[in-house]
Amino acid sequence: MKNRQFTSALLLIAVISMIMVPLLSGNAQAAEGDIHVFPLDDYEKSVEMTETVTYRWGLYNNGTDPNMIFLNDPAEQYGWEAEFTDSYLMLEPGEFYTIELIVSAPASRDYPTHEITVDSMVTDVVTEDIWNRDIGTTTTTVSGGAYIPPTKAFDMIPNYLAAVEQLDNEWGVFLITVGIWILVGAIIFFVLDPVVKHFTKKTKTEIDDLILAIVKGPVFYLIVSFGFIHSLRVLDIPWSYLNIFETLFTLMVILLGSWMVYKIFQDVLLIWGKSYAEKSETTMDDVALPLFEKVGMIVIFMVATIAVLNLFGIDPTMLVAGMGIMGLVIAFAAQDTLGNFISGMFLLTDRPFKVGDLVLMENGDYCRVENIGMRSTKLYNTFDHDMIILPNSKIANEKVINLTEPDNKMKVKVTIGIDYKADIHKAKAIMLEVATAHKDVMQEEGSAPFVRLVEFGDSAINLKLYTWVFHLDDQWRVGGEMREEIFRRYCEEGIDIPFPQRVVHMQGYDDNVPSVSG
Repeated sequence: MKNRQFTSALLLIAVISMIMVPLLSGNAQAAEGDIHVFPLDDYEKSVEMTETVTYRWGLYNNGTDPNMIFLNDPAEQYGWEAEFTDSYLMLEPGEFYTIELIVSAPASRDYPTHEITVDSMVTDVVTEDIWNRDIGTTTTTVSGGAYIPPTKAFDMIPNYLAAVEQLDNEWGVFLITVGIWILVGAIIFFVLDPVVKHFTKKTKTEIDDLILAIVKGPVFYLIVSFGFIHSLRVLDIPWSYLNIFETLFTLMVILLGSWMVYKIFQDVLLIWGKSYAEKSETTMDDVALPLFEKVGMIVIFMVATIAVLNLFGIDPTMLVAGMGIMGLVIAFAAQDTLGNFISGMFLLTDRPFKVGDLVLMENGDYCRVENIGMRSTKLYNTFDHDMIILPNSKIANEKVINLTEPDNKMKVKVTIGIDYKADIHKAKAIMLEVATAHKDVMQEEGSAPFVRLVEFGDSAINLKLYTWVFHLDDQWRVGGEMREEIFRRYCEEGIDIPFPQRVVHMQGYDDNVPSVSG
């Protein structure tokens, strides 16, 4: 009686609205607000198993244009079905129409509550504008339905525990169902695992063996846990408790899945990456691998956290947005660090030098490259026995001479000044003989030593000896040994190496006064 009075009142309101609203609205153009929705039933109802229940709404076109309304049937969920009596309808201006949604309950009590959010797509026939119009949200609950204890597991395996009086009921079926799921897990763990290993051992790589060893344990626990929760449905347990168990199982899937991904990442991908980095000649992978490890750990943790938050109905959007804002703040606060990081990537990819190379810095230091990191580069000063740590952004913008490239050969130059009265040809011959006789000086064509007169100095004629040594580390030793030997030979042959001197002519004195030199 109350429902009829409620429906009559709604219809009266609808009729009054149909008369008054067009008068007030005048010649307003069609818009999203032109379609008014009037609920003609409660949004929450109960229904018996396999029975149907109907929800009704009134739709009224308050605009001046006809509207085409499309109603999509909600998708089937857990045995629940829902469909509209009309898939689409044409609603003329000022017209009122009643739509009905018929909801059919499933034949089981596994999912006793069903919630549907109903919406529609509206098209203005004149302007061809399209928009969505919410209808409402319905909640249907299964009521009644006597619980019938099952007598067979999976509806086909008899209750073999019925001989025990206490188990001649649904609990016996429950234990048999759980036992079957445990048996399935044991078959996969103890029977299929050796079979799969037999095939994986024939492969050239050990990756499949490692993955199998990681996943077999969690898969067994997941199968047994799923079987236990599925077996609970044969008992007369309230749906709310079943929902709690299913939520816990989903949480277990997320945690075990994240653990398996972590172990595969840590024990398979990273180990393979490290072995590959040791074999490769480039240092890019040696430095990028730790970065990849840290980023991978963060990504796995973040995905697992977001999945857990979604499971418990917490929207992670704000968390992700907050992290994005935090990332921008960190980026602005760590501009120098980011600059060094980008420069480090440039040094690793462009490879102007590599670990072990000898480089000549802009300030004249000879250094050996010890390590190229993502933030800084370590250089060993071979003369001062110092470890220099330079930010990557600084070393990337400096003039750095790589003495190791294109090979380890090095040109050694020896400059000596001789007296203007000395025999130039003899002096050049001595220098060439000393270089030719040295065991560490290259004698091949194109690298053979030679001597040139390079300058007429104020005090001496400057000769320069050009030689090549096999390894750049020998340049200072070989250069020093050749200078000592040339000096010894010059002393034996009477070739003077003069001191700096000046000749001064005095003006205004008697011409017989000798000039003074010094």
